This record gives sequence, structure tokens and C-alpha cells, in this order.
Amino acid sequence: MTGYYTNYSEKVLAKAHNYIIYEHFNDKELYDISKQGNTPLTRTFILDSSVGLLKCYSENLHLYQNALKPETSEIDFNSSSGFRILRIRLNLHKIRLFYIVSKPQVFIGIHSPFVPNNPTIDGQPISSGKMYEFQVELEREEHRLPPPYQTNCLNNGPSEEAVPLTNPNSYQMCLEMCKSAFSTKVYDCNMALTMVSSTTDLCFQTKYGEIPKRSYLKKPLKELKKERHICMQNCRPECLKLQYKYKVAEKDLYLNLKETNDYAFVDIFVKNTEITVLRHVPLYGSGEIFSYIGGLVGFWLGVSVFTFTDTIQKLWRKAVNLKMSLRIDNAQNSPTSEIHLD
Repeated sequence: MTGYYTNYSEKVLAKAHNYIIYEHFNDKELYDISKQGNTPLTRTFILDSSVGLLKCYSENLHLYQNALKPETSEIDFNSSSGFRILRIRLNLHKIRLFYIVSKPQVFIGIHSPFVPNNPTIDGQPISSGKMYEFQVELEREEHRLPPPYQTNCLNNGPSEEAVPLTNPNSYQMCLEMCKSAFSTKVYDCNMALTMVSSTTDLCFQTKYGEIPKRSYLKKPLKELKKERHICMQNCRPECLKLQYKYKVAEKDLYLNLKETNDYAFVDIFVKNTEITVLRHVPLYGSGEIFSYIGGLVGFWLGVSVFTFTDTIQKLWRKAVNLKMSLRIDNAQNSPTSEIHLD
């Protein structure tokens, strides 16, 4: 172990990583999720320089394009307090730690399902004996294209032609993949991806805080840097961009003493479905603004545990496919929306 009980040992550190990956805890005992749909969670890993190796469970994480079709369910947004789309019960004391001085910790991060995220930096820490309510308010989505409004952007979502783990689903993921290819060629390991499906190729520092380079490079370093630059220039920005905010309310749990000390509950609510969308697409004119599309709003939802990530993304295609002459009656009763759980 590092620091408290022994000197630095690369072998012990490697065993600690294997412990986290394969024997850390019985995963199913850590969380219980109440949601719509029955798709399995996606497991990824995050290597954080200050925290170490984190195991992450995600629902509806779409870092790469694929041909999967989303599950849909109709819900009612008439409630003044918002519609609860997700509840998760976490048992932090089921996390058995390798380092004795450590404490069990879970994080929640809210972000796009197409963009990798490290919730230890941007997320919300979760403590046992607490109840957390996330109120998510959608605000705006932009079809962001610079003048003269060319349509050279990337449409996220299912793609029958996509090859698994090769087609990035966002501009940020594309940039990470370019950097990852460079680091693999130079260091023989991957130091660029935020969320990875396997820890096999991750870059771990030596006891001197270094990551050794390959002894032999197939191409000159200058040429490899040029390839990385060209790759990053070919990355296209997303056509879809959802802007949203959320508030977190924390309160004490009132259960029996044992359950209160063991568990934490998290509820995710969607309260506001009013969105203003600005688009710059020549096909529909120089620019159109949709304000309050009400019941036509759709969401991408996701959950991750340790980290725990709620990913919410409006499905713009539902609105684009409507005729431009469509008029929404704001006074209609019980506006509904589709929730996509994939």
C-alpha cells in the first residue's frame, strides 16, 4: 500500500487495482434501482490522478455509436413538483476497501450520455444516512453551426453502420480517441480516455511518478504528433446540444438506526419541459426558433454507480420530423413526453 503502512510497491499497487476490478464487492449488493426498462448497466473505469482507480456503472451511456434502439415510455409532466424518473438506493457499507484508511464514497454526476465525465471533479458526493433530490430543469438546445451555417456536424444516436468502440458519439469523445491513439503509439498504454471499458491498457505511473515511453517508435515523434493533430481537426462538433441545470436538496433519512447508517437514497425529478431551441440549418431557412415544444420533448436518461451518473439528453429528432407549420396548443391538458431508457 502507498503511504501509511508500507513503502511504495508496484506489485502491491497492481494487486490493489485487480482487487478493485475483480473482487472489490458484490456489485449487485451495492445498489437497487427503480426505473423503467430492464437494460443492464454498463461498467466502465476512471483513472483519477488524485483518487486512483474508480469503478463506474452507467445506464444509457452512449460514448460510441451503435445500432441499439432506445426503449420508450410515455409519462405525464402535469405534476407541479415534477416527475420522478429514477430512484436509486445505495448501500455504501457494502463497499469493502483495499486501503484501511479509506472511506467508502459514491459520486453522482449529471452530464450528456455522449460525453465522458469524471464525477469526482464535477459530481455530487453521496453520504450514507442521507436523501438526495435532484431537480433537473431543461432550458435550451442549440443546433450550433457557425456562419454561413454549413451542416458539417455529427448526428448522435443509433447507427446500423457503426463498428463497436470505433465511432465516437460526440466531439469530446472524438478528441479523446485521437489523443488515445497517440499515447498508445508513444507509451504503449492509454492515458487519454476518461471512461474505459477495460483497464488492460491504462497507463499507471511508476514510483517516480513517470510513465515510460516505448523503447522503439515505429514513426518519428514529430510525425505521430502531426497525425494526432490531423485526427483532431477531423472531429466534428455535435448537431445536438442540450443545456440544462439541476439543483440538489439533501436531507436526513428517517429509517431504523441500522438502515439509516447503511443506506443513501437518490431521486431524480424532471420539472420543466419548456425549451427554447435555436437552429441554423439552410434546409429550414437561415434560422428558426422553437419555444415551448411541451409534450414533444424527449429525454435520454442514464445512471452510473460509483460514480453514479444521470444522463439526460433531449431527442431533437422528434421535433425536427414535424412539419414547420405545426402549432402547439399550450393550453392542452396533460402534456406528455417520451422517456428513452437504453
